Amino acid sequence: MVIAETPRLLLREFSSEDVGALAEVLGDPKVMEFSTKGPCTEDDTRQFIDWCLDSYRDHGFGQWAIVDRRSRAVIGFCGLSQVELDGAQEVEIGYRLAPSVWGQGLASEAAEAVLEYGFSHCHIDSIIAIIATHHVVSACVAEKVGLRIDTHTKYRGWDVCIYRKRRTMNMGI
Repeated sequence: MVIAETPRLLLREFSSEDVGALAEVLGDPKVMEFSTKGPCTEDDTRQFIDWCLDSYRDHGFGQWAIVDRRSRAVIGFCGLSQVELDGAQEVEIGYRLAPSVWGQGLASEAAEAVLEYGFSHCHIDSIIAIIATHHVVSACVAEKVGLRIDTHTKYRGWDVCIYRKRRTMNMGI
Protein backbone atom coordinates (compact mmCIF):
# COMPACT_ATOMS: atom_id res chain seq x y z
CA MET A 1 0.00 0.00 0.00
CA VAL A 2 1.30 3.44 -0.96
CA ILE A 3 1.41 5.85 1.99
CA ALA A 4 2.70 9.00 0.30
CA GLU A 5 4.31 10.29 -2.87
CA THR A 6 6.73 13.18 -3.08
CA PRO A 7 8.44 14.62 -6.15
CA ARG A 8 11.30 12.11 -5.86
CA LEU A 9 10.05 9.40 -3.51
CA LEU A 10 7.36 6.85 -2.95
CA LEU A 11 6.64 5.71 0.61
CA ARG A 12 4.92 2.36 0.85
CA GLU A 13 4.42 -0.55 3.18
CA PHE A 14 7.23 -3.08 3.28
CA SER A 15 6.85 -6.60 1.96
CA SER A 16 8.98 -9.70 2.48
CA GLU A 17 10.46 -9.05 -0.98
CA ASP A 18 12.24 -5.95 0.40
CA VAL A 19 14.52 -7.89 2.78
CA GLY A 20 17.56 -8.01 0.48
CA ALA A 21 17.51 -4.35 -0.55
CA LEU A 22 16.86 -3.10 2.98
CA ALA A 23 19.49 -5.44 4.47
CA GLU A 24 22.09 -3.72 2.29
CA VAL A 25 21.13 -0.37 3.82
CA LEU A 26 20.74 -1.52 7.43
CA GLY A 27 23.89 -3.66 7.30
CA ASP A 28 26.05 -0.61 6.59
CA PRO A 29 27.92 0.51 9.75
CA LYS A 30 27.79 4.16 8.59
CA VAL A 31 23.98 4.02 8.34
CA MET A 32 23.64 2.34 11.71
CA GLU A 33 26.26 4.37 13.61
CA PHE A 34 23.59 6.03 15.74
CA SER A 35 21.34 2.98 16.12
CA THR A 36 21.29 1.43 19.58
CA LYS A 37 21.29 -2.00 17.90
CA GLY A 38 24.12 -1.45 15.39
CA PRO A 39 24.32 -2.92 11.87
CA CYS A 40 21.67 -5.50 10.94
CA THR A 41 22.06 -8.91 9.37
CA GLU A 42 19.63 -10.15 6.73
CA ASP A 43 17.80 -12.08 9.45
CA ASP A 44 17.61 -8.92 11.62
CA THR A 45 16.18 -7.08 8.61
CA ARG A 46 13.58 -9.80 8.05
CA GLN A 47 12.53 -9.47 11.70
CA PHE A 48 12.39 -5.67 11.33
CA ILE A 49 10.08 -5.98 8.31
CA ASP A 50 7.88 -8.47 10.20
CA TRP A 51 7.70 -5.94 13.07
CA CYS A 52 6.70 -3.24 10.54
CA LEU A 53 3.91 -5.45 9.17
CA ASP A 54 2.63 -6.05 12.73
CA SER A 55 2.72 -2.30 13.40
CA TYR A 56 0.66 -1.54 10.28
CA ARG A 57 -1.98 -3.98 11.51
CA ASP A 58 -1.88 -2.97 15.19
CA HIS A 59 -1.44 0.82 14.93
CA GLY A 60 -2.28 1.82 11.37
CA PHE A 61 1.28 3.07 10.87
CA GLY A 62 4.86 1.87 11.01
CA GLN A 63 8.18 2.27 9.27
CA TRP A 64 7.66 2.46 5.52
CA ALA A 65 9.93 1.71 2.58
CA ILE A 66 11.42 4.73 0.85
CA VAL A 67 11.50 4.01 -2.87
CA ASP A 68 13.32 6.16 -5.40
CA ARG A 69 10.63 7.02 -7.97
CA ARG A 70 13.07 7.02 -10.87
CA SER A 71 14.97 3.76 -10.21
CA ARG A 72 12.23 2.04 -8.15
CA ALA A 73 14.96 0.94 -5.70
CA VAL A 74 14.35 0.72 -1.94
CA ILE A 75 16.80 3.26 -0.51
CA GLY A 76 15.81 3.18 3.16
CA PHE A 77 12.89 3.65 5.49
CA CYS A 78 10.96 6.44 7.16
CA GLY A 79 7.91 6.11 9.34
CA LEU A 80 6.26 6.13 12.72
CA SER A 81 6.65 3.80 15.71
CA GLN A 82 5.05 3.41 19.11
CA VAL A 83 7.75 3.82 21.78
CA GLU A 84 7.88 4.07 25.53
CA LEU A 85 9.95 7.02 26.67
CA ASP A 86 10.43 7.88 30.32
CA GLY A 87 7.29 5.93 31.22
CA ALA A 88 5.04 7.56 28.61
CA GLN A 89 3.76 6.20 25.29
CA GLU A 90 4.92 8.31 22.36
CA VAL A 91 4.89 8.12 18.57
CA GLU A 92 8.38 8.47 17.11
CA ILE A 93 9.45 9.32 13.58
CA GLY A 94 12.49 7.44 12.38
CA TYR A 95 14.51 7.46 9.17
CA ARG A 96 17.48 5.67 7.64
CA LEU A 97 18.81 6.12 4.10
CA ALA A 98 21.50 4.47 1.98
CA PRO A 99 24.76 6.49 1.96
CA SER A 100 24.59 6.70 -1.84
CA VAL A 101 21.67 9.15 -1.50
CA TRP A 102 22.88 11.18 1.48
CA GLY A 103 23.08 14.95 1.12
CA GLN A 104 20.23 15.27 -1.37
CA GLY A 105 17.44 16.30 1.05
CA LEU A 106 15.65 12.97 0.69
CA ALA A 107 15.42 12.31 4.45
CA SER A 108 13.67 15.66 4.92
CA GLU A 109 11.41 15.01 1.94
CA ALA A 110 10.38 11.62 3.35
CA ALA A 111 10.04 12.89 6.93
CA GLU A 112 7.81 15.77 5.87
CA ALA A 113 5.48 13.34 4.07
CA VAL A 114 5.42 10.99 7.06
CA LEU A 115 4.61 13.80 9.50
CA GLU A 116 1.76 14.97 7.28
CA TYR A 117 0.42 11.41 7.08
CA GLY A 118 0.70 10.94 10.85
CA PHE A 119 -1.10 14.15 11.68
CA SER A 120 -3.79 14.15 8.98
CA HIS A 121 -4.52 10.44 8.39
CA CYS A 122 -3.64 8.88 11.75
CA HIS A 123 -4.77 11.90 13.82
CA ILE A 124 -1.70 11.75 16.03
CA ASP A 125 -1.42 14.85 18.23
CA SER A 126 2.34 14.77 18.88
CA ILE A 127 5.28 13.12 17.13
CA ILE A 128 8.79 12.96 18.53
CA ALA A 129 12.25 12.16 17.21
CA ILE A 130 14.78 10.54 19.54
CA ILE A 131 18.20 11.74 18.40
CA ALA A 132 21.62 11.03 19.90
CA THR A 133 23.04 14.30 21.19
CA HIS A 134 26.01 14.12 18.80
CA HIS A 135 24.03 13.11 15.67
CA VAL A 136 24.09 16.52 13.98
CA VAL A 137 22.74 15.42 10.58
CA SER A 138 19.64 13.75 12.02
CA ALA A 139 19.00 16.80 14.20
CA CYS A 140 19.18 19.02 11.10
CA VAL A 141 16.59 16.82 9.35
CA ALA A 142 14.28 17.03 12.37
CA GLU A 143 14.59 20.80 12.58
CA LYS A 144 14.11 21.23 8.82
CA VAL A 145 10.69 19.49 9.05
CA GLY A 146 9.56 21.51 12.06
CA LEU A 147 10.47 19.42 15.10
CA ARG A 148 11.98 21.37 17.99
CA ILE A 149 13.96 20.26 21.04
CA ASP A 150 11.54 19.38 23.82
CA THR A 151 13.85 17.79 26.38
CA HIS A 152 17.01 15.75 26.97
CA THR A 153 17.00 12.27 28.47
CA LYS A 154 18.60 8.83 28.31
CA TYR A 155 17.22 6.24 25.89
CA ARG A 156 18.60 2.70 25.80
CA GLY A 157 21.74 3.98 27.51
CA TRP A 158 22.33 6.86 25.10
CA ASP A 159 22.20 10.59 25.85
CA VAL A 160 19.49 11.90 23.51
CA CYS A 161 17.58 15.02 22.59
CA ILE A 162 13.85 14.62 22.20
CA TYR A 163 12.49 16.70 19.36
CA ARG A 164 8.73 17.19 19.11
CA LYS A 165 6.15 18.50 16.71
CA ARG A 166 2.47 18.87 17.55
CA ARG A 167 -0.49 18.74 15.22
CA THR A 168 -1.98 22.15 14.57
CA MET A 169 -5.52 23.08 13.70
CA ASN A 170 -4.69 23.34 9.97
CA MET A 171 -3.36 19.78 9.79
CA GLY A 172 -6.55 17.99 8.96
CA ILE A 173 -8.37 17.53 12.25
